[in-house]
Parts: sequence; structure tokens; C-alpha cells
Amino acid sequence: MRPKKQGGQSLIEFTFVGIPLIFVLISTFEISRGMWIYDTLAYAVKQGVRYATVHGANCSKNGNMCKVFPGPATNTCAADNNLTAQGVATSNPSIAEVIRCAAPGLDPAKTMITLTSITGTVGPCSLETTGGNACTSGAAWPGTGADDPGDIITIKITTPFNSAIGMFFPGSAPVSFMAGTLGAQSSDNVQY
Repeated sequence: MRPKKQGGQSLIEFTFVGIPLIFVLISTFEISRGMWIYDTLAYAVKQGVRYATVHGANCSKNGNMCKVFPGPATNTCAADNNLTAQGVATSNPSIAEVIRCAAPGLDPAKTMITLTSITGTVGPCSLETTGGNACTSGAAWPGTGADDPGDIITIKITTPFNSAIGMFFPGSAPVSFMAGTLGAQSSDNVQY
């Protein structure tokens, strides 16, 4: 039997070993989650740029209907999204829809995209299907004069990242989350 004088030894040992171990474990999960979100953003924006670059001025030759629009995102992730709501009968999904489908797990209301071409910028607008900040535009993108082969287009995407690591900082509330923003950007030339 242990003497009663040694009863607090295990508590002190846990404090010295357990709490830093918990911090390392939570940090590992949070860094992994941040890397997953960044990789998802980078992949989604690359898919959006690739999709926009192959829908330039020359893609409509031979009777093809290939104009693309910034939005809206329809949340169907189907290849035959119909943009008749934009007033144009086309079977091409919008750029926001392509990005939204390539970025599962992100909050569409808080994930913002900005589309930039040599004629100007569209956005920032969210990937949500409806709402005041949803990507809705009646004009094809990139517009006339910016859709010639070789013209550069850029899409930028951002989303908030709330990390549980913030609760370990001195002076923080017991359950406080550190807020930040993760983003990615991709540029390419219009192909045809």
C-alpha cells in the first residue's frame, strides 16, 4: 500500500505529460484538417479555371453552344446543368457549379470566389445556390474581348478556417476557436 503522502504524484505526472500530449494530438488533427481544406480549395479552383479556359471565343464554332456563366451554383453536380434561369439555353454548368462540385465539405455560403479577366472582375460571390451574395450573372464569362486564345483568366477562392488550437493560447476562453482564412488561386490562358 502506498503512503497517503504520494497520492498527488500521478496528478502531477499527468499534468507534465498528458496536457502537452493532448495539445500535440489536437494540433496534429487541426493541421491535417487545414491541409485538407487547402488542398480542396486548390483542386476546386484549378478545376474552375480549367473549365473556363476551354470555353473561349472559338469553342462556339461549328454550332457548339458553349458559353459559360459565373453562376449560379445549382447544387446538382450533374454534367447537364441547365442555365435557362440565366436566359440562355445551354447544357454547360456554371463556373460556380464546377467549383462547388469539386469542393465537397466546404460551406458554400462562406466560400467566396473572385473571377478576374483582362476586362474586369466578377465577385467576390459565394458558392451558395441562392441568396444576396450568390454568384449570379447574366453575362458569359470571360466576356467578349477576354475570351480570345492566350488571354489570361484568374480565379481566386477563400473560405474561413476555425481551429481548435486557439483554446490553448494563454488568456483565451475555455472553448474559443482561432479564426483565419484559407485561400487558393489559379490562372491559365484561354485555350480556344
